[in-house]
Amino acid sequence: MQRSVLLRLNDILRAIDGAAETIAGADFETFRSVYHMGRTVERCIEIVSEATRHLPTEIKSRYPDIPWHQIAGIGNVLRHDYDIVDDYVIWDVVTVHFPRLRLVISEVRAQWPEK
Repeated sequence: MQRSVLLRLNDILRAIDGAAETIAGADFETFRSVYHMGRTVERCIEIVSEATRHLPTEIKSRYPDIPWHQIAGIGNVLRHDYDIVDDYVIWDVVTVHFPRLRLVISEVRAQWPEK
């Protein structure tokens, strides 16, 4: 059974919030040195990546400033090319890009009809 758009939006929000909670109060060096922080955040990014792949084009086209293609692509890198993952990139995704994406997904979620 295919998950609804509403559930996908909720998955994205939960993963973004989970990543933020994981690094709360940590600086980059702490993030980099605590193994489970990085792996947890990577998993959150994978979930966001996969869930955004299933959002309708109508949603994505309303927010052309969101790099939907790159969001989908980073999941592939984490799954298949994990050996080249750069901690700085992961940190940047979580601290810079996720907060902006969260605003967009929250807006979409608020406007999405309950089904």
